This record gives sequence, C-alpha cells and structure tokens, in this order.
Amino acid sequence: MKMSRAWCVMLPVSALIFGSCKKEETAKVVEAVDQAVDEVVSLGEAASAEERAAKLGFVAHLSSDTEMVMALYDGKGMVRNLRDLDLWKFIIDVAEEEEGMNPEEEIAPQAEMVGQFLGNEIFLATGKGTVEQTKSLQILNAKVGYYQFRTMSRALAEGVSSGDMETALMSMNDSETWLMDLVSDIGEYTPLIEGAEMPPVLAGIKVSDKEAMAMAEEQISQAFGSVPPEMGEAIEFEKASASFKGFLLKGETLVEAMEADRSEMDKTIGKEHADQILTSLQTKNLVIATGKLDDYLLVYIGGSVEACPIAESLETSLAANDAISFVDAHLDHPVHGFLFGSNNLMEALDAGGLEEIAAGIRDGVSSAEGVGDERELVAMLDMIGEREDALLELVDASTFGGLITIDGGARFDLFGGVDNGAIDYAADHKLASLGEGDRVLMFANWASDEEYSKRAGDLMKVVVESAYALTGKLMEADIEEGDLAQFKQGFEAFDQLFRDDFLKFYDGLSTAADGLGEEAALVVDLNAAVPPFPGVPQELVEGGRFVRASLVAPVTDRSKLADAWKEVDLSLRAMFKSAKELGSPDINMLVPTSSEKDDVITWYFDAAAFSDDVKPSVTLNDEWFVASTSRTQALDLIGRAGAEAKAARKGAWFELDLDTLREFTDEMISLVEDNAEVILGNDAEDFAEELPRIRAGLKALQQFDGITLHDRKVNGARQISLHFQTR
Repeated sequence: MKMSRAWCVMLPVSALIFGSCKKEETAKVVEAVDQAVDEVVSLGEAASAEERAAKLGFVAHLSSDTEMVMALYDGKGMVRNLRDLDLWKFIIDVAEEEEGMNPEEEIAPQAEMVGQFLGNEIFLATGKGTVEQTKSLQILNAKVGYYQFRTMSRALAEGVSSGDMETALMSMNDSETWLMDLVSDIGEYTPLIEGAEMPPVLAGIKVSDKEAMAMAEEQISQAFGSVPPEMGEAIEFEKASASFKGFLLKGETLVEAMEADRSEMDKTIGKEHADQILTSLQTKNLVIATGKLDDYLLVYIGGSVEACPIAESLETSLAANDAISFVDAHLDHPVHGFLFGSNNLMEALDAGGLEEIAAGIRDGVSSAEGVGDERELVAMLDMIGEREDALLELVDASTFGGLITIDGGARFDLFGGVDNGAIDYAADHKLASLGEGDRVLMFANWASDEEYSKRAGDLMKVVVESAYALTGKLMEADIEEGDLAQFKQGFEAFDQLFRDDFLKFYDGLSTAADGLGEEAALVVDLNAAVPPFPGVPQELVEGGRFVRASLVAPVTDRSKLADAWKEVDLSLRAMFKSAKELGSPDINMLVPTSSEKDDVITWYFDAAAFSDDVKPSVTLNDEWFVASTSRTQALDLIGRAGAEAKAARKGAWFELDLDTLREFTDEMISLVEDNAEVILGNDAEDFAEELPRIRAGLKALQQFDGITLHDRKVNGARQISLHFQTR
C-alpha cells in the first residue's frame, strides 16, 4: 500500500529503537510508536481498491452499498500461531503426562476437515435493506418489552392487592398473556409488517482444495436444496460472475396456506387487520440459493434475486468504498478478521429501551384494581423516558469497522460505531505517569464526560426513586401473612427509620463526586509487605509481597469533600442508632485518625489497619484525592500526580503487566519452596512434586508481555485498540 513519507521514515527509526531497548522500555516505545502512527495516518494516501482486496478477500466482490460484513481469514494461520506458542506446547505436555494422550492427535481428523472449510476465509454479509429491517426490529423489541413489563406489573399489583401471590407469580411468567396483548394491538404494527422484507444475507467460505469443495457443495445442497415443490419454484440466476441455483418461495403461496385458518385470524386480530396483513404478504417473496464464485462457495437468502449484494466490478465493490478506509493504515500486517457496519446501520442501533419498559410498568399498575391513587408514581415513571432521551442526545453514531491483525501479538482494533458520550476524548490525561511506577500490575486511566455523568446520574436517580415508589405503592395493600407480609414489615421499618438518613448518605456521596474532577486513575501494584494477618506464617510476612490499590482523582472543590464527609458520617451514625432500636447489635461509628504533612492529610481507621501498606485511607490536598488500601501508596501517588508522563494520552487507557505478575508469582513460589514445611505443613511434599510443572508453566508464559486497551479519537474518529502483546 502507499504510505506517507513520515511513516516511511519512521519504520527504520523504530526498528533501531527497538533493537536498542531493554525489556522494561519496550512497552513504552510500543506505545509511543502507536501514538505516532495515529498522528500520521491522515497524512498517507488512501489505499487502492486492489490493495484492500488483496487482504480482505470477498470484500472485493461485495457491492458498495453492503451494510454489514463479518469475515475471518487464514484460520490455518491463526491455529499455526497458537500451536507455536510455548503455552500450547506446555498444555500438550501436561495432557500427555496426566491423560496419556495428545489432544492434537485426538482431534486431528476433525481438525483437518474443519480446516479445509475454514482455513482460508469465511464471511457473512448483509446488503441494502438491512437498516430498515433493523429499525423495525428495534421498534418491535421495545414493544415486546412494553407488553412483558405491563403484564408482569399488572399481575404483581393485583396479587399484592388480593393477597393471592401464587396466582400473580404464575401470571407474571405467562408469556401467552403478553403475546395475546401484543396481537390484540396488531393494528399499531401493521406498517411494520407491510414494510417487512427479508434483508439480503450472503454467506460464504473459500475452499481451495477441490475435494473439500465437492464435499462442501454436497453438504450445503442437502441443507438448502430440499424445498417441497408446492412451496416454491426452482430458479437459477447469475450476479456478476457468480452463478446460483435455488428456490423462490412466493408470498402468495404462504397466504393461501394462511387462508385456511382465516376465521381464527379474523377473530384474533379483526378482519380489517387480517386483510391488511395478508395483502402485504402477497408481495413478500423469499429466495434461497447456493452459488459459486471462483474458490468461494456461497449461500444467499433474501427477498429478491436483485438484492444479492455482489458487485459487478472491483470499482463498484465495497473495497473501493472509502467507508472502509479505516483498514488502510493496517494493511502492512497479517489480517485475520474484518468487521464493517454502515453509518446508517449504526444509527439504527442507537436506541434506548427504558422508556418502553417504564411505560409498561406504568400502564400495568394503572390498570390493576385496588392499587389506589398512582398519579405520583405515573409521573415518576414518565420521567424515566425524559431522562433517557436526554442521555441519548449525547450518542454519536458513525461507520463501524473492526480488524484483527498480528502485530507484536494479537491486536483487535475497532473504529467508529456507537459512542454513548461517556468519555471525554479531548481532555489530556494528567495522571498517566502513575502507571510508570515500580511493580505496577494494573493501571487504568480515563476522563469521563461531565455532561454524560450528570445526565446518567439523573437517569439512575429517577429509576431508583421510581422503583422505591412502586414498592411503596404495592405495600399499601392489606397483607397480613406469608413472606410478603414480612417484606412489608421490613419495608415499612426502613421507610420510617432509615429512608431519610439513607438519602442524606446518598446526597453526601453525590456532594463528594461534585468536589472531584472527571479524570480518574486506578493503580494496583505489588509493593506491599504481606500483612501480619492472624495465622499467616512469619516467613511469609517477612519475605512476601502483597497487593495495594488506589483510586486517584483531581480535587476541584475541597470544601465539598469536607461537607460530604459530614453528611456521610452523620447519616451513618443515625442509621446505626436506628438499627439498634430494632434490636440489632450495638454498632459504634469508628472515629477516623488523621495525619498531616506538607498540606497533605490522610484519614484512616486504625482498627482496620495492619500496617501502613494495609491501611484503608483517604489522602488529599488542594489538588488531588486518593482513596486507597495503603497509606504508603497513597502518599507516593499524591506526590507524583500531575507529573509529565512518557507517553501523552487521552480517552481511556487500561494496562495489565504480565511480567510483573509473573515475577511476583515466581518470587512467591520460591518463598514457599524455601519454607514449604512451615507454610504448607502436610502439603509440602505434594507441592514439591508439582513444582517442576509449575516452573514449566511460568516459563511457557514468558512469551506473553502484557495487555493494553486504549479508547481514544484519532483524527476525529473513535478507535479502540486491544493488544495482547507477545515477544
């Protein structure tokens, strides 16, 4: 493929850098190169249709207006890569030792057959018309949710009112009830039925071996080649250079069969609606056909022959469509998977579902007898739809793409798609350097979008309030015995004694969130000494290491954090007091201890601490907030927060360092080996026998370097990269 001059220069430079790197520097260099690639992608010329076709197989034959594609390439190569891993060889050795058999030899005949079919390429694609049918399915799915929850909420309300919960539970699980409700309202959905059409679906496999091709043709012919003559007629057609044979199933034939039960149909949905549906079905046909194009064996299902999504030429194919330009920067690496979804298809998938569910609950409760005045509840349930709509306004949908490539390990890249607005992609990470510390096992860093957080919080609040109000409304019924009576008693006690204080507790947490910024980082390292837990051998305490974890965020208003603690502390004390009135054991709210140095203050509970490295605490100053399991780690992180990182980032980042995990495991195994009798007691001998295998397993894992995930925007488009790094 054609590349920009900047990228061409970077290739030899990066090779020299990698050649001189130590292991601990390699991950940072990989990240820096990835970032540089992101920056120069837009400078390169677009790949040609021929260059894309060389890597994407049948994509070169799919029509330009294809709306969805899923493809896997070189299955044999993927299997070969797996078999070359030391880990796979270790698994084989263990199986031979324990079971006396080689798994590869056991599955060899089946694997060879599957490999003949899947070894080259397998794909599934849908053509023009998929979007309209997806929208209809989204509407229908939402309505199914409405009827299900309407039936369940009505049955529950009537069961509580009547005291007959056994019948209510049976009615809640009766699918026939809500299905009949759906059918009885069929007039609402007649337009959906009239517009229904089987979207064009084309699936295929590439088989180079002639014997395998003949076998595949025979099996597919058996699966799709037997249709009763009375149901359809045999057809043959060509689309570009592909030849198909199959059957045309006519809608008029289906209608004739349905007319036999016309009286029952009229009774169920009404004659007018039945006429509309049957008239619409008259024009609905279904084509089922198998075909061949070069080394590809194809299966097509669609509403018409013309809709089959095969292009007349490469120039009119999906490979020539710049909607898949996301592949251009990755064609220099082996491609094992390809995904594509059109922009319109992604927009069709951009839909909520809570509004219809809330409406179903509202109408179900309102139609039940004996519930009483439900106006307040109805208003709250209606508000769920309003809050959900407000959240959905932040959603942005664009063309979706995906690639599976081999680039220093397996790499999965997703491009575009549906962005719900949760991440602030413009904000520079100020906490990225915290992942560069010693023995960091896991590091995550992200910047939330402030408006999304607010709207999501508003939606969650009204959902919880509605659920509570619904429960309260149902508990107004006269219930005197059974489990439900006990639940009612507990609910009333909570409502009277705890509700107000719990709301204050929740408000306190919300106030704390308001005092913090939108960026956050989670740091997990293995730098703590093993705490002196009861029963832990002294040798393990003195020589072992333990996990530490901290959540770090910027402080935007320190006074709100102080106010939040007051609210939380007072509400917890009040709830403990109320619990004591109900006969619960006396629980005293612990008083936190504080220590302060250089305007950095740490609050912790001494009773919950075993050492400074196992001391749940909150540490903060005017700039940073750290909630941690370790006071020592918190002080270290707050001292380094805001420092310049080796690699600048935005969006969301996750990293798991497998070398750190492996080093920790190896150290702990050596420690146990040296003190086996003290630490393991009677199990020491069994451990000694398994030790060689454990060591071999750790050695096999040395090929795996780490796992990273980066969700960001590149040249204005969203990209998520998941990389399983190997050596």
